[in-house]
Amino acid sequence: MSAAQQPMQVDFNFDVDEEYARKHNEFLRDAKRMQVSAGVLAAVLGVIVVVLLLTAGSNWWAIAISFALGVFALLCLALIPILPRKMGSPQQYFDMYQLAPAMIAEVNARDMSLLMLVDASADPQRTVPALAVRTVTSVPGVPREVGARVPSMAVTGYRPTRGPKVYEEISPMPVAWGTGDVKVWKRAERAISTNLWNRLDGLLDQVDKAKKANRSVYVLEQPTGGKPKN
Repeated sequence: MSAAQQPMQVDFNFDVDEEYARKHNEFLRDAKRMQVSAGVLAAVLGVIVVVLLLTAGSNWWAIAISFALGVFALLCLALIPILPRKMGSPQQYFDMYQLAPAMIAEVNARDMSLLMLVDASADPQRTVPALAVRTVTSVPGVPREVGARVPSMAVTGYRPTRGPKVYEEISPMPVAWGTGDVKVWKRAERAISTNLWNRLDGLLDQVDKAKKANRSVYVLEQPTGGKPKN
């Protein structure tokens, strides 16, 4: 199979260590922080409503503002149980996405930039090569040096309902965030072709373009020029 015919992403399944994943997976930690923030915001809004009603009495504007703030507070509270159900278990979350090559492109004092080579197409008949970048604090077992390989799941997000079928939001989720098993890490690295690893290595100097791109996804080839998938 030629390099042009090779799929840019592959299916990859492994047993996720759920306790380990909840500790290391920064996607799950982000969701936890969102839950805490939603709870705090709901409490603050509740206090504001109480103070407003106590000080402004039965004035119509106070009732109207209190009602609006109360509805918003309820929405914040509703978000707390919805987030975990939407993401599913750590195993389900890793199972949802395909494996793609990612490398450390920048190393800073407190974090690193992961650059991933992905297929941004949501159309199974087309391929749209793109670079996706995410700032992470750490990846277990990976040296903090530019060019270090970090096989990752390509987590897709926002896609416009109109226009080309292209994901505008994609983010790497390292396999090493799901298990501490080094054998699994090595198997994931081998599951990605050498050609793709080499191609990404040659694109590391474009990390700034990815960081400046809308939603941190830099399309290498426009959707109209995408290649048919085999």
